[in-house]
Amino acid sequence: MNHLGKFQPQLIRQDEAADISGVPSQAIDQLVALNLITPAGDGTSDGKLFSLDQTPLLEILAAMNALNFRLEEMRDMVQVAEILGTHPGSELAARHRVRLGAFMGAMRRRPVSTDEQIAARKALIQALSHRYAWLT
Repeated sequence: MNHLGKFQPQLIRQDEAADISGVPSQAIDQLVALNLITPAGDGTSDGKLFSLDQTPLLEILAAMNALNFRLEEMRDMVQVAEILGTHPGSELAARHRVRLGAFMGAMRRRPVSTDEQIAARKALIQALSHRYAWLT
């Protein structure tokens, strides 16, 4: 908590975020360059800083990228994650939970052709199930 009593997220360096999420640092750079995720800070000599809470989103976005999702779809996922994280009891969050449930069902049936896509689909389903336990 800071001096105002507000929760301060734990910040980690990009290399730590890469280790925790399993997403290569270069892929994180790409997600940042595409404005899909915004670093929580700049550690000057340490480079970009991310909150520990951002690591599941890194996993989700990296898997979506490997599955050739469009940027709009990936941005939509970021918006859904933000709403569910900041306003979980809202009516909008309830609608996003329904959409995310439908998305998860579609992901389970989504045809994939390469080993990389098979692994990415599995990783995406695991990341979503881990972050949103009610999806399982």
